[in-house]
Amino acid sequence: MIRGNMKRLKRLAYLALGLVLATTLSWPVSLRAQVDPTPQQMNWAQVQAVDVGALRSHLAAQDWPAADAETRRILDPWIHPDSAILGTPLATNIPPEVLQTLDQLWVEASDGRFGFSVQQKIWAEVRAANPVDSAVAAKAFGDRVGWTRPPGIEDPTFIAGEWLTEQEINPSLDAPVGHLPWAGVSWEQISKILSVESCGSCTIDAMYLQGERFNQYLPLLFNWVDTALGLPVPAVGSWQQPQLARSIDLKSLYPDSQCPIRTASSAISPNGAVIAIGSYSYERSCTRGESALALWNAERGNRIITLHRGPALEASAQGNPPQEPAGQGTRIVGDVANAVAFTPDSQFVAAGMSYGVIRLWSATTGEHVRTFQGHRYAVRAIAISPDGTTLASASADQTLKLWNLQTGQLLRTMSMNAADGMVHTLRFSPDGQRLATATAQNTLQLWDTTTGQLVRTLVNRAATRSPLLPLAFSPDGQILATGDRDNSVKLWNATTGVRQLTLTGHTEPVRHLAFSPDSQRLATSDGKTARLWNRQTYETVHTLTLNQSAGHPTQPTNLGAVAFSPDGQTLATSTLLLPLVQSEPIPSQGITLWSVATGQSLSQLHDVGQFQFSPNGQFLMAQGQRVQLWHPYRGLLQ
Repeated sequence: MIRGNMKRLKRLAYLALGLVLATTLSWPVSLRAQVDPTPQQMNWAQVQAVDVGALRSHLAAQDWPAADAETRRILDPWIHPDSAILGTPLATNIPPEVLQTLDQLWVEASDGRFGFSVQQKIWAEVRAANPVDSAVAAKAFGDRVGWTRPPGIEDPTFIAGEWLTEQEINPSLDAPVGHLPWAGVSWEQISKILSVESCGSCTIDAMYLQGERFNQYLPLLFNWVDTALGLPVPAVGSWQQPQLARSIDLKSLYPDSQCPIRTASSAISPNGAVIAIGSYSYERSCTRGESALALWNAERGNRIITLHRGPALEASAQGNPPQEPAGQGTRIVGDVANAVAFTPDSQFVAAGMSYGVIRLWSATTGEHVRTFQGHRYAVRAIAISPDGTTLASASADQTLKLWNLQTGQLLRTMSMNAADGMVHTLRFSPDGQRLATATAQNTLQLWDTTTGQLVRTLVNRAATRSPLLPLAFSPDGQILATGDRDNSVKLWNATTGVRQLTLTGHTEPVRHLAFSPDSQRLATSDGKTARLWNRQTYETVHTLTLNQSAGHPTQPTNLGAVAFSPDGQTLATSTLLLPLVQSEPIPSQGITLWSVATGQSLSQLHDVGQFQFSPNGQFLMAQGQRVQLWHPYRGLLQ
């Protein structure tokens, strides 16, 4: 009598479960408010490396129960993000490299009896026999691999129904082919749900995990296994699948501030070990703005030392003496590090400050070394010569100054024409004999660093409506490349300033350009397309599309930045990308990484703006809401 009542209760419970699933499409209602109803796809690149050492040991010892449990432990963070076990199991979250490795370990240890590839072959057979109803195919698969209850065998739990629980599977070589690894939810997790007091639907939740979940998960799992086992794994060291190593949290510098935090300047030491970031926390609605300059460990992402702290505010609110000239009232002043640069030996870091000085610190101890004084207004840009002897600075006072970096002595001052605008970019030539400058009015000039004389004005006031025009020296020191008002790229003799060639093809002003480390390629970007030029023939090798959301009514302005990896094999470009997950996606700034050899897209990074490769090629620094440090592919397995 009792057994008959229990069977009727089970049938009622399954009926209730069916009604709930038909309504919610993916899971019961009891924990609906506790879990995210749409678990987001995980980014493989943002997951820490997986240690399969314990699984290897268990399989080598043929400890099948331990190996099965360890496999679920490895896979659960992908299948159930944020431990949302009542959500839809996300089989496609599992990285191909992980699936391939786990499958290989299981197949080898079991002599071909167990593993995902073994299970996938069985799934393909039962699915072919049941092409319409995936639930029927799932049940047939369970019968084949021994995951379902044989006819006439009672369910001891009264909730498991057709499918065996973890306690009932047969983790041994005597089990049917494909029996392991098991795809269910551990009995420990189900027991936790059943133990919740005053939970009217927890029994239905447990029944879903132990039964209906198989019908949902198995088709997804084996469709993905079929694909993932055949996918190539990126080569270690490539940018085909960059991995987010860590983020630098600038908020830690301003723990009590309610203002937004923005990066004012950044630089990576030549040895790739240290990152200098100047930042400020300010907006008009905030009562008090702050600024800071700090050094961060590039390997661990932790703050080494804060070199400088102070206020941040708009120049219009600044007292006397002013830090910015009239007409620059919206500029942020105070103690802001507008520009930072490391010496070539990575031993020192300099910063051009909003209060008109350049300060120099030891990059190893944080000790202040000296201050360079002489500018009337804020220092907007700085550069250090390749031999580390000379510091160049440009200020809102319309002067350029060259300093002896070792002694702090002012070597010479070069005055700028006020109508040309203020300098925003300084570039030393590779031999240190020339200094190229670009201004806000798009006047581009070449200077002799020995005499302080102007060698040539390359581009003269190329319209204020245009974006800021770029310039760059080739690493071999022969060419200076610049943008121009006619949307062209002009190549100049880096010593004499004589124009050698004009490259045409862009339909809008060029926003950024960069030479490859071997000087054989030139990358240019107008924000909509980027071009890779052959330095020998000066023909376009590849044209790259930088707006992957064309046609969307909202089109932000693309930064248009480009940069080569230090090995010259990869090109990073600013690209407008649609967000990965959003109900009404709006294009936003991101990065695309391209193969220089083929012009093919390798990977994309979303919601990041300015970026730069570390000089040693070990990481890419990208600035978004946080400063992110991305590594080339290092593998997901240990």
